[in-house]
Amino acid sequence: MIGRKSICAVVLALLGAGMLSGSASAHGFGERYDLPVPLSLYMGGAALAVVLSFAVIGAFTASTRTGVVEHGHGYVTLNVRRLPMGSAIAHPVLLFALKGGAVSVMVIYIVAGYAGSPDPTRNPVPVMTWAILWIGIAYVSAFVGNIWALINPWKVAYGWAESVYRWMGGRDLSHRAKYPERLGAWPAFALFSAFAWVEIVDPQSAVPSRVATMALLYSLVTFAGMFWFGRGVWLRNGEFFSLIFGFLSKFSPTEVHVWQPDGKPGPVDDYEAFAAASQKNREWNIRPWGAGLLSATPLSLSQATLLVLLLATVSFDGFTETPLWANAASKGYNSLRFLGDDVFTATKTIGLMVGATLFFAVFYLVALLIGQLAGKTAPSFTPAQLVQTFAYSLVPIALAYHLAHFFSFLAIQGQLIIPIASDPFTHGWDIFGTADWRPNVGIVNARLIWFLSISAIVVGHIVAVYVAHVYALRVFGDRLVALRSQLAMLVLMVAYTMISLWIVAQPITIESR
Repeated sequence: MIGRKSICAVVLALLGAGMLSGSASAHGFGERYDLPVPLSLYMGGAALAVVLSFAVIGAFTASTRTGVVEHGHGYVTLNVRRLPMGSAIAHPVLLFALKGGAVSVMVIYIVAGYAGSPDPTRNPVPVMTWAILWIGIAYVSAFVGNIWALINPWKVAYGWAESVYRWMGGRDLSHRAKYPERLGAWPAFALFSAFAWVEIVDPQSAVPSRVATMALLYSLVTFAGMFWFGRGVWLRNGEFFSLIFGFLSKFSPTEVHVWQPDGKPGPVDDYEAFAAASQKNREWNIRPWGAGLLSATPLSLSQATLLVLLLATVSFDGFTETPLWANAASKGYNSLRFLGDDVFTATKTIGLMVGATLFFAVFYLVALLIGQLAGKTAPSFTPAQLVQTFAYSLVPIALAYHLAHFFSFLAIQGQLIIPIASDPFTHGWDIFGTADWRPNVGIVNARLIWFLSISAIVVGHIVAVYVAHVYALRVFGDRLVALRSQLAMLVLMVAYTMISLWIVAQPITIESR
């Protein structure tokens, strides 16, 4: 069970973070918000909050079973399916409408990419990809629940195709080839790497036809994977949106839970098992925020590496808008000038690769130090095993920086979907009466973004400290050993807190081409 002392530890740590709220030059924003005190004081205060949280959490969290989450046990839940509102939300008609809407939007998205306006501000493809999907769905996944498991258009469309095939007399639409165990989630890692490159590096990432072509290719790869290995197998290993939104949803306050026919607790957040179970054995639960991060099942090495890459890419994306990157990149341009017009793309590609490699190396080094600090008397684990064990502690950090870096983009650019929805093909339509809507660029300001950024980053790192400490207690079984082993993780958390605040406090610098 998550005891009262553990909850108290986190609350005290969060109260410490709340005392640090302040203001900044709001990276990611055009206007400047001058800090009332030097940035170094904010960075030092934030680092101190993380250190204090480590001490408080270490003092109050003593049980080796703290936070162990197995088969739905270990925290209080409320089954909303038993409530009138929950039953209404989970009604088959509403669920079918949501799924049908998702597939319809996907079709409109692809068609509009080729037949709609080439202007990115009037075509649904850029805003749907970079604001609604990559930012909006990520936030819903983390703060509400795994909506992607319900509306994933590739999953829904293929499921319908399977149903039609069986209705026509076929047995199984998939070939069901045995998935190589060693392949793991590396296909998702490779596909997400390509996605991140397009988002961060590709100078044509806002060209509707180009993005639609990439989406179409991804669709073909996804359907091919589902056909060859089976829908569920590919969703678990190759469809990176399912994996990444699944990681983020571990923080969410909702879960699906299945009871076994013999009355014993079954799997949590297993949507395949949930879909296959009878209605009476299904639960849709409300749980404490973050409880899902304490899952008893560690990630595979490929999944953990994907999670590290997620954090690396969003951090590098923010770093590329700082003056420091602009200065470093200009030197790279001079060295690679022989590439001609491709020099900008090559420089940022190299930067992305170096940045991701650095993240992997640092986290692997921290895992190695955790094992060393635990001592010879503690259970022995390889660095790779410790990477898998502590990878979930990165989720709150990735979410925090996702908020700090992307929230203003979603709030402002996301408004473009309102007029575009009324006229997706630029034919002069006004389906919803919003064709003349003009985005309100003043909906958020630099001061608000700084408050959000510093709060998210500090709180995210404190939650990460708690999650890592719980896992240390679990794997090492001794309070002092666990505390000692987490000194390396503490250094990492403090360093990344300060670096993150420095990045979001920088004024935006746009590369000149």
